[in-house]
Amino acid sequence: MPKMLAVPNIDKFALLIREQRKLYQRQEEEVVKKVRQEDDNARQQEKKLKEYQTAAKRLDNALLVLRRFISVGNELRSPVTKDEIVSEVARQLNINIHPDNLHMPSPMASLGEFELPLRLPRDIPRPEGKLQWTLTVKIRRK
Repeated sequence: MPKMLAVPNIDKFALLIREQRKLYQRQEEEVVKKVRQEDDNARQQEKKLKEYQTAAKRLDNALLVLRRFISVGNELRSPVTKDEIVSEVARQLNINIHPDNLHMPSPMASLGEFELPLRLPRDIPRPEGKLQWTLTVKIRRK
């Protein structure tokens, strides 16, 4: 009673009780909304991680074939650049990758089969027996 933890059941205290209920109920509703938003964010992150994993597996198992004109021997007329590989991955494999995720120090200037390392987030588990994700690119004559 002195700290207003309990009040007598009288009409003049009914207003005080209603106001206190409104205050406490609002806080409880806000806490519930925050928890639901956090759950939704966690679900979205899990969904994105699964999408990344499936895309990474498809990239690792895929063979990207490029056909180019050659000039002399096995030399290409124009070297294959990182942007060309990114666009071919999008066209042939239906996977959009950022050019920064593909490690290619210099353009490829000869025919053959190459394994290009992929720089993917560390959250994505690597395949068994491999140290990193790779993309296999085969350059053939036209």
